[in-house]
Amino acid sequence: MNADFAPDDGRCRCCGATCAQRTVWREVYLGSGQELRRCGLCAAAYLAPDFSEEALARFYAHDYRRLFPMEVPWRSEERFFALRGDRLVANRRLRRISPDLPRGARLFELGSGFGAFLGAAAAVRPDLHLLASEPDMAHRERLLDGARVQFLPQQQVMDEATLDAVVAFHVMEHLPDPRDFLATVARVLVPGGQAWIEVPDVMSDWRSRNYVHPAHLSYFSASLLQRLAQAAGLDVIYCGAYPGGGMLADNLWLHLRRPRHACVSKPLAAATAQEVRLLDRQLNRVSWALRDRMRRVLKQAIVSLFGSGLVGELQRRRNQWRVLQEECDAIR
Repeated sequence: MNADFAPDDGRCRCCGATCAQRTVWREVYLGSGQELRRCGLCAAAYLAPDFSEEALARFYAHDYRRLFPMEVPWRSEERFFALRGDRLVANRRLRRISPDLPRGARLFELGSGFGAFLGAAAAVRPDLHLLASEPDMAHRERLLDGARVQFLPQQQVMDEATLDAVVAFHVMEHLPDPRDFLATVARVLVPGGQAWIEVPDVMSDWRSRNYVHPAHLSYFSASLLQRLAQAAGLDVIYCGAYPGGGMLADNLWLHLRRPRHACVSKPLAAATAQEVRLLDRQLNRVSWALRDRMRRVLKQAIVSLFGSGLVGELQRRRNQWRVLQEECDAIR
């Protein structure tokens, strides 16, 4: 990735503060030149400095999937998606959301990826009017399975109060401005409209600094996620660990509703001192010992010799049994 940075003004990505910012460690997955920072006011963790808009656009259009072996198909695309569990995950999310969707609802998905959720939604709820925004135009229709979807260049082009539902699964952590995204959600939902957002939980079991990489710009706790939504003027129906656990147990699930009365934004509430201490403790314990560095070098060497596709295939096979077992546990 071309490390073309925007000017670094030292502002927190979530609250905009310039004071009480702490550098935790340098990004090591790609060696992009970015660093992980922690805000002592809102308890956000985030990467800085930002890439320029042009560099970020190039990243998602051309480089993103090639950086991670798990994202690279090898020989059989059908086996690739089966081992990743895309349709399995999509149907599980849909089962949780569908009962709250009114008939004929206009549903927008930001960052639809390969299209598995939209494909599932069209199959189970053919009454829905589906819209989406996905910069990866080369892959966004892979799992639509014939679903009719209106793709938009970006969510900002939508008029106010035109959507009944918004979903964003593992997207918010990729956005340069999470507050602006939630403000947009509040703007485009009809009064009483709902949104569902899923992000990785910064307080889950991080085993390596490789969990931090240029694709993930922000790292959220449940408290921060809830305070961000409330600052946008949205009602929080649920914010916490993914209900039912299973293969999504390390993620946070946020269910929002736009108030039927006026949706009024307000300043982001500060974190408590205890929240900041807990986040510091979590980040400080993530190791980068010699063993971690050697594993990183070994993986890079194997990818260079055998290619990302084969390495990704082996990783997916290793993880598939665990994914299926967790799904069975969640259904019980």
